[in-house]
Amino acid sequence: MGLSASACANTAARYSRRRAFPGRHLIGIATATIFATIASPAASATSATSTADAADTAQTSPRQSFDIAAGPLESALNQYGQQARIMLSYPSALTANRHSAGLHGEYDTQQGLVRLLRGTGLSSVQQTNGSYTLVEDASNVELDDSAVLPTVKVAATGIRAGSYRPPPEANVTRSDIPVIDVPQAINTVPAQVLRDQRPRNLDDALANVSGIVQGNTLAGTQDTLLKRGFGGNRDGSIMHNGMPLVQGRGFNAAADSVEVLKGPSSLLYGIMDPGGVVNVVSKQPLLTPYHAISLLGSTYGHGRNGADGTLDLTGPIGDSGLAYRLVVDQVNEQYWRNFGEHRETLVAPSLAWYGRDTQVVLSYEYRKFLYPFDRGTALDPKTNEPLAIPARERLDEPFNEMDGESHLAQLTVDHQIDANWKAHFGYSYNRETYDAGQLRVQGVNSTTGVLSRSNDATHGALSTDSYAIAYIDGHFTVAGLRNDLQVGVDDEYRRIYRKDLLRQATKYTFNYLHPVYGLERSSTTVSASDSDQTDTLHDASVFFQDSLHLTDKWILVGGARFLSYNQVAGRGRPFQVNTDLNGTKWLPRAGVVYKWTDTVSLYGSYTQSLKPTSTIAPLVRVS
Repeated sequence: MGLSASACANTAARYSRRRAFPGRHLIGIATATIFATIASPAASATSATSTADAADTAQTSPRQSFDIAAGPLESALNQYGQQARIMLSYPSALTANRHSAGLHGEYDTQQGLVRLLRGTGLSSVQQTNGSYTLVEDASNVELDDSAVLPTVKVAATGIRAGSYRPPPEANVTRSDIPVIDVPQAINTVPAQVLRDQRPRNLDDALANVSGIVQGNTLAGTQDTLLKRGFGGNRDGSIMHNGMPLVQGRGFNAAADSVEVLKGPSSLLYGIMDPGGVVNVVSKQPLLTPYHAISLLGSTYGHGRNGADGTLDLTGPIGDSGLAYRLVVDQVNEQYWRNFGEHRETLVAPSLAWYGRDTQVVLSYEYRKFLYPFDRGTALDPKTNEPLAIPARERLDEPFNEMDGESHLAQLTVDHQIDANWKAHFGYSYNRETYDAGQLRVQGVNSTTGVLSRSNDATHGALSTDSYAIAYIDGHFTVAGLRNDLQVGVDDEYRRIYRKDLLRQATKYTFNYLHPVYGLERSSTTVSASDSDQTDTLHDASVFFQDSLHLTDKWILVGGARFLSYNQVAGRGRPFQVNTDLNGTKWLPRAGVVYKWTDTVSLYGSYTQSLKPTSTIAPLVRVS
């Protein structure tokens, strides 16, 4: 179990420009981007100058007729959302005691919303999934009749296309509460940063996020991020759209942004190390057409070259609120060391329906991959320094590689019950299989240059994760104090299984001073005592949390999760159970936030995390 007591400052600007990636040099980028935009007559004059990035956010839609009477702003927004078939998300306190002049005439979606909010002190911010949130805007105040109003108002708080500024909310919090109101550190790497820097994996994507370092990546085949010193590969802390992954790599061309929730997060995510959570947010189907093709060439020098091609298509299906997205990516590149190859195929279709009050997104990702399984160099026992050999020289064999595939299917349903309450349901199923050659160095004779090596391998590895969650969010007032409440349940079943563990002595001598490769053959000897490695975890929870707004500056946050879990782990033929745990646990959370300014808040928090200790192998060997 981990405990955390912290006092930190949140800022609206959460990301700084990062250093360049070492090692790989781009030698040429040829990008062909094709745009198909359904524009209104008022927008046609500017459509010729739109860019690829602008297509994601500066969207237009067909004009339609609106007839909304003047009155309370909340009522007008409800009518507008139903007529425009869009989702509007905002706390009820934001629209209280505000009125709208109504809306009459023909407008496209964005123009109509700007017109409806004119003079209310609020502006809209469009999200990546096509929905809208409301924010306060002091510049949008009611003017007298003699004032000259602009035809289109641009909200100063909006996030423009190509911005490095993250949005005010984060998906990793599982709510629409602004990040500045949360008593926890949150960092977001926005979509534009990912587009500009082209990270290859999560290590690259999070290189500029403090408190995140790389751990044991299992020879370069897994995402392993230590968050404030905690973490490991397949530790359950990597999320995809807020739901857990069990596959080795979670970042690919379908990712739109990456978020980090630092500190104990068991109230939101259940069994978890106290370091935090990383959430990969995927690209969503859009109601505005966007078509792009990208080609990338790269080199590591020494004739080690590569190529990458990406296809990204999205747009509406008819006029019923349906939209699609298809991301296809193919990577073929030679490894930077003296042998090895990286090949990866991604096919990621998704389908969304944006109704009046309901949004449904169904997505699927298929990956087929081949990674070099490279454990790096070895240490000289005389100096305890890396061997004095070229960095490119490997100490294993060409069959040291991981070959596998993964499947990820997710369904999310969001329903706006009324202006103050909304419901969410999500389900995720993730499956990955692989075989890996794992010949490794076990000893070094630096006098003769001879290495002691073991010819190991893993065949038939299978990891699965099934996860479901449902919760409701509500905004209400009690005794004049605003409350932001969330109540929910979730259930997860995770199984990590390695069928055949192969252990075999090498047949040939290998000298790192005069290396000769290709004499050894892949291992064929199955070790019965090491095989059938299994770690199974099943947990179910009910959780709640509430943010109580004492004033416009002070916020109290409290909540708890009641968790029931069962974990079994072991190995061997016959199977030997080395871990058999079950139990229940209350995990509390408490915090306070002081909003110093509109962009800076101070917070203190106390929370607990739960991570049962399990082991596949026995802790003590009995001979």
